[in-house]
Amino acid sequence: MLVSPPTAEGLRFVALPRMRGVPWAQTLPYYLWILLLILALIYALAVHLVRPLRRLQRAVDEFGRGGLATRIGSTRRDEIGELSRAFDVMAHRIASLMAAERRLIQDVSHELRSPLTRLGLAVRLGRGGDREAAMGRIKKEVDRLSALVDELLRLNSAEEDPHALHRDEVRLDALLAELVEACAVEADAKGCRLDLRADAPVVASGDRELLRRAVENVLRNAVRHAPEGSAVEVALQADGGFAAITVRDHGSGVPEEALADIFKPFFRIEHDRSRASGGVGLGLAIARRAVEVHGGSIAADDARPGLVVTIRIRLAEPAAATQA
Repeated sequence: MLVSPPTAEGLRFVALPRMRGVPWAQTLPYYLWILLLILALIYALAVHLVRPLRRLQRAVDEFGRGGLATRIGSTRRDEIGELSRAFDVMAHRIASLMAAERRLIQDVSHELRSPLTRLGLAVRLGRGGDREAAMGRIKKEVDRLSALVDELLRLNSAEEDPHALHRDEVRLDALLAELVEACAVEADAKGCRLDLRADAPVVASGDRELLRRAVENVLRNAVRHAPEGSAVEVALQADGGFAAITVRDHGSGVPEEALADIFKPFFRIEHDRSRASGGVGLGLAIARRAVEVHGGSIAADDARPGLVVTIRIRLAEPAAATQA
């Protein structure tokens, strides 16, 4: 009912038609469709979240059972995708470490077999009467075993965590001068000389002992293979944001196809530079790992004649270098 404005005759009441509600039976299908749509969205969201988690769980279980080649390869852009990619990186690292450990065990077993066999022969030789020659042979093989164990320990220490690396400002020019002086005795014994060219101070950031070990192994390797009367050339210069250290000998060199392999543990080339000169085949591998934990690089090139090894180490920040 609606009340009209008052007139002279008084108030008037007007009757309006009654509004009828929409029957429930007519709206029920719409509510059901909305409910089904909500359930479908919830199901799709659950599948979107749960399926990759189950895939990740299966990958972890398979990897834990020894499937080191297991990878997820997710292309998602959310947190689950980041977690899957982190798993792939972890799995690749673990697989690489285990493969390297297996290769190292095989290489060590091979390297130990020869001196142990010769030790056995020397013992039998001593029993036969020539004890002086037998003792000389035994001493030589024991020294070789001792050197092998020492190099293995150094190789292991070069696998330090880069994040735990103790970094200082290192004067590379002073370090090279110190190493050249230390290796001069070996160079004199070989009948060669060491030529150092480092005109300006160059400061790098890193662990001084690891850097020293890396450069020393490369330098001693060059001295071992330098012919009599030749020079081992050592140079240092700043190159962009890196310090470049080059060490060159004038020896027999390395075949082009073996240049990348000489930094692998126990690697031997056909004419056997390392064994003929008394090395155990770990010096350059130690150098590579020590350089890589500093974020640097090491490479070899055929100098014709000889071999040139280049080490690149990141320079210290300018402010730090000024303070040094």
